[in-house]
Amino acid sequence: MKTMKTLKSMIIAAIILCGTSMNAQAQDNDYYKTKNEVAVTIGGPSNSQIIDVFSELFGIMGSALVTSMATGGQYTGYITYENEKDIPALSVEYFHHLNKTISIGGFVGFNGTFHDLYCTYQKNSDSGNATIESKEKVGSAKKYFFTVMPSVKFDWLRKKNFGLYSKVALGLTYMHEQEKQDNKDGEKELNNKSDIMGNFQASLLGIEAGSQKLRGFVEFGVGEQGILVAGCRYKF
Repeated sequence: MKTMKTLKSMIIAAIILCGTSMNAQAQDNDYYKTKNEVAVTIGGPSNSQIIDVFSELFGIMGSALVTSMATGGQYTGYITYENEKDIPALSVEYFHHLNKTISIGGFVGFNGTFHDLYCTYQKNSDSGNATIESKEKVGSAKKYFFTVMPSVKFDWLRKKNFGLYSKVALGLTYMHEQEKQDNKDGEKELNNKSDIMGNFQASLLGIEAGSQKLRGFVEFGVGEQGILVAGCRYKF
């Protein structure tokens, strides 16, 4: 009788375990039925923001050289970009799951920077030492970056409430730059140009968590979406 009770208990436990497993599998199957996902992200610093910093640095060096040559070395001056305001790297992305591991899609992104332009003039003395003569705001500058990139996503771990993934993207970024003089000498457009450049995003590690359909995530990598990216994703 004791053996029969033990066997009966084992059968009941096996039925419960099987039922639990089938329920979990059914939930997983429901999750894998979600073939599409959309997300909004915020991140930085982006490739365009990093390039912008270096272009400003070389611009300052160049302006000092030009001013010195134009005045026969009597005055040196340089333009500085101050009071910077940034729009972080924002994007909207979409992916379609081809299977449990690979998804294809893309994103559109935007970011920008705003500066005040200041000019600092220095007079060179006979001893070779430079003394600051004046510093004044002479205008403003702004840059906008618009990006479109096809992407591929690799889901290394895809569970009902948690996932790990990587992502790579290649595409184009459109840059528009404007610089305007606005001081006592009046208003004048100093620079107005546009350019298109190749760009990329490589998110080496992405971590997502939440419900089956709505999740928050963070990504670590490098590219136009940023070195550190955070966002919210909806699966359907």
